[in-house]
Amino acid sequence: MSRRRLGNELKQLRDDAGLTLDQAADALECSSSKVSRLETGKGLPKQRDIRDLVRLYKAEASLDRLLRLARAGATAGWWQQYTPILTSEPFVLDGADRYAALEFDATRITCFDGAVFHGLLQCPDYARLILERAAAHLDAGEMAQLLEFRSRRQESLSRSESPLELYQVIDESVLVRLVRGHRELARRQIEFVLREMERSNVEVGLLPFDAGFMRATQGSFAVIEFADSRDQDVVVVESHAGVSYLDGDFGVETYKAVFEDTRQVALTSTETYSELERTLSTL
Repeated sequence: MSRRRLGNELKQLRDDAGLTLDQAADALECSSSKVSRLETGKGLPKQRDIRDLVRLYKAEASLDRLLRLARAGATAGWWQQYTPILTSEPFVLDGADRYAALEFDATRITCFDGAVFHGLLQCPDYARLILERAAAHLDAGEMAQLLEFRSRRQESLSRSESPLELYQVIDESVLVRLVRGHRELARRQIEFVLREMERSNVEVGLLPFDAGFMRATQGSFAVIEFADSRDQDVVVVESHAGVSYLDGDFGVETYKAVFEDTRQVALTSTETYSELERTLSTL
């Protein structure tokens, strides 16, 4: 979160100074991509870079605060200890360490899924089944690491300060496939989701089959939103080739519109809760 906040402030200072990315880069004798990465929170902030930028923007009054953010941003996130296994595995649903970093910093995630419940809403046994199907070649130790990684990600929903808001719409096929294939597992997974839905920051909507074809049913996606930097919202799209990250107004706003269209015809979270309870009673 520190890197993203730092980047947002640097971009605001550059805009206030009336400089383009290229102009800032030329003044620092570096590439424009380096300045861009610092502004988007993707680059590793160095004290010297921050000092040079602050001097260029004539914003010395902000220096101490920005240096504190830079020091915090240089600290490794908890997810980075899992980087070796995650970066070698492109087919794991929900992406790797970059996704975890975005998720950790995010204020809200809205997503549509046509195959599985979101990783933050998966009980341990369900997560194991999904990961074993997605990465069957991994050994027991590597699988244990992935499951631990998934469990630690779920802490974002229960953190004491600004818990992550999650709103997932699932296609009805997610529920039908689970119930028909794994009845005992289905019970544990549905009970898990119902418990999570009791949180004020978690909503789940069921898109029924009779809603017909929707743009969302062409593929799963997640929109990751940040309270302090709306222009840095990101769309995450998964495929067999790995995970794609889209930003910019066109991509983000397009997927937000797709989600909103889907949410309008999906069951409300309250109706979905009742439907999950009804399904649970039949197991």
